[in-house]
Amino acid sequence: MTHIPLITTTGRTNDNPGDTFIGVGLQYLFEQALGPQVWVLIDRFSPQGFRDYEDVVRSAPFLVYGGMPQYNNYDDWKHWYDDAMWRDFIIRWGLKIFTMAGGAGFSHSDISVDAYVTHCTKSKKTERVIRQRVKPSLCFTVRDAYAHALLNALEIPNSYLPCAAVWASKMWNVEPSAQRPYLILVPPSPRHTPKRIGRRRISRRDRLQQFANSWKIFYTTLQQDGYNVRVLCHAHREYNALRDAIPSEALWFHGDPYTLLRQYASAHTFVSARLHGSLPAFGIRGTRVLNLSVDVRGSAVEVFPKICNLRLSDVTPDMLLSAIDQLEPSTSEDLWSPEETYRELIQSSLPGR
Repeated sequence: MTHIPLITTTGRTNDNPGDTFIGVGLQYLFEQALGPQVWVLIDRFSPQGFRDYEDVVRSAPFLVYGGMPQYNNYDDWKHWYDDAMWRDFIIRWGLKIFTMAGGAGFSHSDISVDAYVTHCTKSKKTERVIRQRVKPSLCFTVRDAYAHALLNALEIPNSYLPCAAVWASKMWNVEPSAQRPYLILVPPSPRHTPKRIGRRRISRRDRLQQFANSWKIFYTTLQQDGYNVRVLCHAHREYNALRDAIPSEALWFHGDPYTLLRQYASAHTFVSARLHGSLPAFGIRGTRVLNLSVDVRGSAVEVFPKICNLRLSDVTPDMLLSAIDQLEPSTSEDLWSPEETYRELIQSSLPGR
């Protein structure tokens, strides 16, 4: 029996379901291209998974990198999976890998694509780290214009395609609910609340209060406009921060990505300050999606013109209502063309082709 290692998050109860949605979406896309597979999940955050499954990994025809390879200036920061994973295992063991769903990792709200590329390419370490991935990689896909421009600047062939998380509901057979009464509002992590006003540093307590106040305003605005609003928290820290601001019956938290997707399916409209709220929700047909970006990673929604993307720090209650009024629901047809492109790319990139 042939196993396909999927390098992803292996936890299912953490506060970042995005990596899970990416990995699950890639499973769907690969199975559409190649038929059902036997998957082995390898933890991308630790070398232990490679050691535990060494025989499986070494004998596999290929691996799939299903986390979120973040392209950034590695002089700013660098994780184990950015460099050491490639050097110590993938390259040393002579493995072949599909390097998928890469996105920009520069946490900045309004840097331009050109400025991002300039910032990354001025680092020799960044070029070395990225170039070492070229030989073992069967192909590269990227999810946003920033990563696409960076790889183009390095003359590394890549395909700019929607993030695989859009297809997570397809793999898990999550269909739109028969009744879809809700507008779901997804807040970001409170850590995205501004840390300073001018030169004055804001205390953690005041930042949490500011976070709660701002999302209470959004909730109240939408309720007063006639929407049946539910605030769905991806992490328990948001839930705790909002417990005194949002009525308990309207405040949801689920630590399980599958349950989150089922809740997404109950919404006709989805307003999310988390990228991996917006993208998986759009993959559930009939959902209207407004993305509120906290940094450049939110640009990954722009591959779908129906998703409105606004910078969270700019949004006023009136702007929120106006943007929602103009949203269009997703359809199955929105995914057909990129899914076919994924299928052709996977099939043509297999080892020996």
